[in-house]
Parts: sequence; C-alpha cells; structure tokens
Amino acid sequence: MDLIKPLVKRFVVTAVVYSIALFYGWVAVISSLFKWLRAGNSYWYIKERPLPPSCLQDTAYGKHSYVRLQDLKIHYVENGDRSKPLMLFVHGFPEFWFSWRHQLKHFAKSHWVVALDLRGYGDSDKPSKVTDYKIDLLRKDIHDFVKALGREKCILVAHDWGAIISWGVAMEYPSIVEKLIILNCPHPAAGVKKITSSLKQFLKSWYMFVFQLPYLPELLWTTNDLAVFDRIFGKNVNQEDMEAFKYTWARRGAWTPPINYYRNLVIMSALTDFSKIPRITAPTLIIWGEDDLALEKDMAEMSTQYVDDIRVEYIPNGNHFIQQDKPQEVNSAIQKFLR
Repeated sequence: MDLIKPLVKRFVVTAVVYSIALFYGWVAVISSLFKWLRAGNSYWYIKERPLPPSCLQDTAYGKHSYVRLQDLKIHYVENGDRSKPLMLFVHGFPEFWFSWRHQLKHFAKSHWVVALDLRGYGDSDKPSKVTDYKIDLLRKDIHDFVKALGREKCILVAHDWGAIISWGVAMEYPSIVEKLIILNCPHPAAGVKKITSSLKQFLKSWYMFVFQLPYLPELLWTTNDLAVFDRIFGKNVNQEDMEAFKYTWARRGAWTPPINYYRNLVIMSALTDFSKIPRITAPTLIIWGEDDLALEKDMAEMSTQYVDDIRVEYIPNGNHFIQQDKPQEVNSAIQKFLR
C-alpha cells in the first residue's frame, strides 16, 4: 500500500497538470491565430542574424572562457582580479550571461566576477533529452562549476530560474555559498505554497503549464521576430542590447533546452515534501522589483521563514528583470549587503 500511494499521487498530479496545460495551450493557440490573421505571415517572421552584435564581444564586460564539467562544456564571462573573492552570477529565463552586463562591470572593481550560461543556454552545451534538465543536475552544475574554477565558495547571485537553482544549491551544497543574493524569485516552498493558494498567482503562472506541452511553446515564443523580448524587458534595454538577446535566442534549437527546465519542474515541485528540506544558513538578501508581472510581491516575505539570516530589499517601479531594469539600484543594494 505504501508503494501504491506515491504512484497514485504522481498519476493524479500529472493528469491535473496536463489538463491545465491543454486548456492554456488551446487558449494560446486561439490567441495566436487571431494575431496571425491581423498581422499576416509576418507574424512568423524571424530575421536572420548571422553575426553577433558588437556588445557581446565588449571587453568592458570581461573575457569569454569555457570550462568542462564531466561531459558538459559551460561558457562563461569573467571580469576583475582572480585573486579577489568570487562572485558568481546565475541568469534566468529567457536570458543568458549578458543579463548581468551591468553587474559584471560594476563589481569587477572589488571581486572576481563570473557570469555563466547555464546548460542549454547561450554558448554552453545543450544536451538533447528532457531529463538532462532535472533540478538536481542543474544544482550540481553550479557546485561543480565553482570547484572547476578552483574555488571552495562564492557569493552566489541569481535571478529567476538561476535563483530556483541557487536556492537549492544553498540547501544541498551549503559549504560553497558564502552569501546568497536572490533577485525576484521566491524560495521553492514559498512558490509552491503561493501558486496553490492564490488564484491570482495561479493565473499569472499560465506559461509554466503551457511549457509542459511539446513544440507549441517553442513556436509561440519566437513569433514577430522574437517580439517577446520587446514586451518583457521594456524600455530600459537599448536596441543593441535587445539585439544581443534576439541574436542568441534566434539560433536553431535555442528554446527547447530552457523550456525543458519547466518540463521537469512543475510536476516535481507538486510532489516535493517541503517540510523535509533543509533550512538555508548562508546570509541571504532578496531583491524584489515591485512591478513584477509574473510573481506576487508577498512571495519575497513568504520566503524569509525558510532562511536563518535574511533581509528583503524592495525596488519601486522595478520589473521582473530587475538587474537590467534598475541596475544602479540593484548594484547599490548588493553593495550594502556585502558591507
């Protein structure tokens, strides 16, 4: 009987998740059909971008390097003095190392700063199977990456999906996290609690369910020459920087690996017993842009109950992509915390 219960629970959770996914999928398809009728065939157009914009090679951000983790090659950009403390930046979705460009320049004065492309992103390797993107593998990547850089610990700075991973790194590999800085992402337990208790947050999380479906999300997120980036980043990302994102995400096969992160996350999170996870002991700072359209503001405060030493810094008028939207405010909050 004890063996049957987990199987039944997994079956029920999977059935519910895919039922919701199919509903949202049909809504997305119908919406896209109307947009296609209005825009014509230009709706499916993606501009050819054979050469990267010059900002991706700007040495002010640092130099490009690679490191091999067993059978996985990880790309990263580093800046600053290698003899100084390591500050590791972990990006979210849909981003890559470049989302930390403002922090790479600013903190190179005081730290050895490194921003990586997570597996499946940017210029890092992209394993082909959905199961290659399970959360335990992503956490181990960060642990192994720090070790491959020759360090025992780091100041871990993470946003969105990078923060989902980094919350777990601080739980599973606490010895490598000297300090933890999280941008606009709740602790996993707080995230699950909120999405299952708040209709408003549940509705905001529609895309997570659509991402459970094959092929469709990859198709929908590339329409109108990747206009999604114009919508989500707003006016505080200049045209050349916007082209850096579109160049990277217009490449063949760019979307499936990052979306596979979600294909592993939703059901796994619903089945996790968060009462048994370890508390986070590293001093932690949460920076939260108050105008986040994807996540409710109170999720930041909800996350504090899972951490021994934590503070929350809210940034007014800041959106979800806060390190790009309000870089000066973010850099100031980080500096204050590190002091």
